[in-house]
Amino acid sequence: MLEYCLNTTVNKLAWLGINAFLFWNYYLVYDAGPTYFFSRKLYGSALAWARAPAACLNFNCLLILLPVCRNLLSFLRGSSACCGRSVRRQLDRNLTFHKMVAWMIALHTAIHTVAHLFNVERLVDARVESENGTIKTVLSDLGDRDNETYVNFVRSRVPNPIGGINVAFTFLAGLTGVVITLALILIITSSTKLIRRSYFEVFWYTHHLFVIFFIGLVIHGAGRIVRGQTNLHQNVSSNPEICENFTQWGSELCPVPQFAGNPPMVVTHPFKTFELQMKMKGFKMEVGQYVFVQCPAVSSLEWHPFTLTSAPEEDFFSIHIRIVGDWTEGLAKVCGCDKTEFQDAWKLPK
Repeated sequence: MLEYCLNTTVNKLAWLGINAFLFWNYYLVYDAGPTYFFSRKLYGSALAWARAPAACLNFNCLLILLPVCRNLLSFLRGSSACCGRSVRRQLDRNLTFHKMVAWMIALHTAIHTVAHLFNVERLVDARVESENGTIKTVLSDLGDRDNETYVNFVRSRVPNPIGGINVAFTFLAGLTGVVITLALILIITSSTKLIRRSYFEVFWYTHHLFVIFFIGLVIHGAGRIVRGQTNLHQNVSSNPEICENFTQWGSELCPVPQFAGNPPMVVTHPFKTFELQMKMKGFKMEVGQYVFVQCPAVSSLEWHPFTLTSAPEEDFFSIHIRIVGDWTEGLAKVCGCDKTEFQDAWKLPK
C-alpha cells in the first residue's frame, strides 16, 4: 500500500513538473526571447502570460482523453506484459487523474483568456491611436505599405469596445476561442457531483461537447495571430534592442522588421537549391522512393521526378530542387524563393 501511494505521488509530481517546465520555458521565450522583442513592445507583459498557458493547454489536452479510453485501460489492466502490477493498480485512479487534468485545463484556459483580453485591448488601442508616433503605433502601421509584414493582426481602426468584439467574432482565433471556452464551461459545470448524480443524462450529453472542443482547439491557432520577427539575422547584430529606435529603420544596420506567425514551407539552400515540404495525404513513403511533381501555376502538362529527401516517420515529405531550367526557375518563383520575407502556407501554389 505504501509503495502504491508513493508511486501515485511520484506520478502526480512528474505531471506537475512537466506543466511547470512548459509554463516557465515558454514564458521565457515570449518574455525575453529576441524573436518577440518588438511583439512585446506592442502586447506588453500579457503576451508571455497568454502563450505560456497555451503550451500547458496543448500538453494537458493531449492527456485528458487517455484516462477514459476504455479499450486502452482494459488492455493495460489485463494480460499486457508491458505494465507491472503496481502500474495496473494505479490505473484504478484513472477518473481522479482525468479530473485533475480537467481542472488544470480550466486554470490555464482562464489565464490564457484573461491575458488575451488585455492583448486585444492593447492592439485595438494601438491601431486607433496611429497619430501619436510611438513605437506601438509605428509597429501597428507595419503592413499598410508594400513589402511589409504586420505584427498587429488588428487591421481596422475601430475603437474599443466595438473593435474588441470584432476581434472576438470575425477572427478565426477569436471565434474558435469563444466556442471552445463555452464548451469547456458547460462540460465542467455539468460534471459537478450534484448534476452528475441527479441529472446524469445532462452530464452524459454535455460531455460529448468534447468533440466540438477538440475541433475548435485544432484550428484555434491556424490564424497565427501572435507573430515574431523573422529577419533578425539580417542585422549586423541579432540583438533587436539595437534597432529599438524606429527612426533608424530602413538602414543597413536596422532593416524594417518583418514578422510571421509560422515557419516557411519553402526552405532555400546554397547553390540555387530549395527544399519543398508538403503534407502527406493518403500514402506512405519509403526511403529511396521518388515522386512526380506537377505545379499548374507553372505548367499544367509537365511532370518532373524528384527523390524524396525526408524521413518516413515525419508527417510531411520533402524534395530538394535545384534551379537548372525554365520549369524549376518558375517553380522557385511561384513558391516565393525570390522574396526575403517568409511566405504564408496559403500563398504557396497547388
